[in-house]
Order: sequence, then C-alpha cells, then structure tokens
Amino acid sequence: MFILRRIFGIDPQKDFSKARMAFDQGKYSLASKLFEKTYKKFDTIDMRIISLENAAIAAEYADMFEKSLELYYHTLLIKLSTGQRPKEVLNDIDKAIQMARHIEKPSISINKLFFMKFLIFLSEKEFDQLTALYNRLNKDSSDKYKEAFDKTWTLIHSSDTFEKKEVFPQFDLPKEFHSILDEAEKVMQRCSLCEVELKAMGQPEDIQKGTEFDLSVTITSHAHLSIGKISLKTGPRGRLLTSSIPELPLKMSTGENYSIIFSLIPNLPGDWSVGPLSLVYSIPSETGDYPVTSAPILFVVKDAVPALKLSMNSETIEEDLEYVLTISAENVGKTGLQDVKIVTEIPEGIKIQEGTSEKYISTLGEGESFQYDIRVSFDLDKTHFSGYIIKANGYIEDDKKLSKCSVRLGGN
Repeated sequence: MFILRRIFGIDPQKDFSKARMAFDQGKYSLASKLFEKTYKKFDTIDMRIISLENAAIAAEYADMFEKSLELYYHTLLIKLSTGQRPKEVLNDIDKAIQMARHIEKPSISINKLFFMKFLIFLSEKEFDQLTALYNRLNKDSSDKYKEAFDKTWTLIHSSDTFEKKEVFPQFDLPKEFHSILDEAEKVMQRCSLCEVELKAMGQPEDIQKGTEFDLSVTITSHAHLSIGKISLKTGPRGRLLTSSIPELPLKMSTGENYSIIFSLIPNLPGDWSVGPLSLVYSIPSETGDYPVTSAPILFVVKDAVPALKLSMNSETIEEDLEYVLTISAENVGKTGLQDVKIVTEIPEGIKIQEGTSEKYISTLGEGESFQYDIRVSFDLDKTHFSGYIIKANGYIEDDKKLSKCSVRLGGN
C-alpha cells in the first residue's frame, strides 16, 4: 500500500515530517492540520493514533481548545475500538477535560467525560479512585450526567440493587464505551450483595466523656460470600475498647445475618462521628474483592459530670484533748478537677494547732487523690459532753459543692 501511495505521490510519512517541522517552528495550527491529515492516510493503527494525538497536542498549543477537545476525544474512542484497555485512555480523558475547562460551552460536557472516567474506575474495581472522583465533582452542576453520577453512586451503595435487578440510567455514550458500561454494571450488581448497618445500643443521647458504650453491626448477605476484612473508623475523639469481630475470613450464605458488638469510649466532649464500618468481601469462584460501608453515626458527647469523694479520719494524740484529722479528697469522676477548695468547719470550743480550715488543690486528675492533716485541740477539758462534729465540704467552680464528710470528736 505504501508503494502505491508513493507512485501516486501520496506519502503519509512525508506529511508527518512536515507536520513535525511546523510544530518545531511554532506553527501549531498548521501542525495540527497536517497531523490530522496524516491520520487519515496511515494504514497502521499505531501511526494513526500517534498522528491524532499529535494533532490534539498541536491544537492545544495553538489555543484551539475546542478542536483539541474533539481530537483527544476521538483518540480515546479509537483506542477503545482497537482493543486497548480502558485504563489506557484515562490520560486522554484527562486532557479532554482540561480542554473543556477553557471553553464556556464545550461540545462535549465535562461531566460526560468525568462520567466516562467514573465508569472505567468502576469496571476496573478501582474503588478508592472512584470515591475520590465522585467527591471532586461539581455539586452545583445539574446536567443529565451529574444526575447519572448521583443515581449510579446510590445504586453502587444500595444493598438491594442486586435483589431488585436495578440497572444504570440510560445515557448518550458512544458505542466504543458500551463494553465498559456493561462491565461497570456487573460490578455495581456485585457491590450490592452485602449490607451493613451500624446502630447505637442503649441511650446514645446520654453518652458522657469517659463512659463506655456499645455499638452493634448487622451484616446481611444476598449471596454466598467470604468476608476478609472488617474495620470501624472511630476518629480522634474516642477509641475502641473491644469488639466481637470473628476470625476472618467469615463465610456467609445467601440471606444470612451476622451481628458484631463494638465497645467504645469517648475521650473528648463534643460532636463525635463514629464510622463508617467498612468490610471487604469476595464471591466464591470469582476474582476480585468488593467493599461495602455503613453510614456513620454522629454522637454528641457530654462533658463528664465532676465527682469528688471526701473522707475524714481522726487519731487521738492526747486523750480527749488533742486530735489529728486526716482529710482525703479523691477524684472519682471522668474529668479532671481544677481549683478544688476544701473547707473544714471548726465548731466553737476547738482550736486549730497546725494546718488550715481551707485547703486549695489546683488540679486533681481522673482517679487522683490528695490528703492532708489538721491538728486540733479542745479549749477545755470536758469529760461529760456529747462531743464535737467536724465537717468538711468540697467545692469547685465558684463554690459549687461536690461532696461532704464529717467525724465526731470526744464525748461519751
């Protein structure tokens, strides 16, 4: 064929060289036209693709963005029609998206290009990239492809898609893309074979900092599955204490339910998002893994109620006349205490010999304790009386009383 073309003065390689020379000279518009011309003359598919790619690049350099967009789009379709793997056209789609961003009303919708990329990730089971792409979408867009994105995303994450035999909405995609669409739909169906539901147990509105509580997870299978990974995201505001996750892989039959209990403890007050619970499963006799996630649960964690325990013991130094009082303060709550004040009520007839009736403790952490002594004596020797009652009260935050204690000294 090349020989016949040379006889009649048609040599695509010669035109290709002219196109490269024009590009090197900065004549990008001319180079684009010459590269596109050689695309139509070459017999081999490799050279046709190279010519079309170069035509797109030259048009881009010439700021002919609409032309470049169409050429990149044409390139990816030719690659798909000649059996190249879908992932091999991702760069062409990205270049087409770049060109479309320069055009107020591009001939090919940006969301259409994004949706083609989305379907490739789905058909190739690239779930992390699929999620990242969906999260980057322009949520303000309202064209039919944005609607298709939302519908497809819902179907992928719906546990009854397989049961209801749901299919993708109909779109205007080129025939070269139909095989990718079919494979993506098959993966979407597989993604709906397992359902996970995360629930709070007890009264979640009463959760306090430092107080343990439980979550339950129910896993429902719609086919014979093998679950190889289960994980719960707890976030930075709390931590997981225990779980009843079984030894993996967990094999489940069609229609089977399985429950898991997680025990957690919040470390900080405020909004705490727990979840999602994620698992990865496989289908016997098939290759590939499929992820599924639950919805997260938002808790409003209350600050722990402060709690102080006071106790007081006495020791006789001189019978019925002089005593040492030992006062102990222990933080028995789930939060630290600041500026603790302990006031000892000394009744008339008793004097403090050592120590003070008011004691200040700057900080008392969770579970910490503090004790101190006061030495007191009676004013007069009394052998027949009912004795004295010594009281102590613990306060925080502008004299908010937390606890009290007392002891009797002397008397018959």
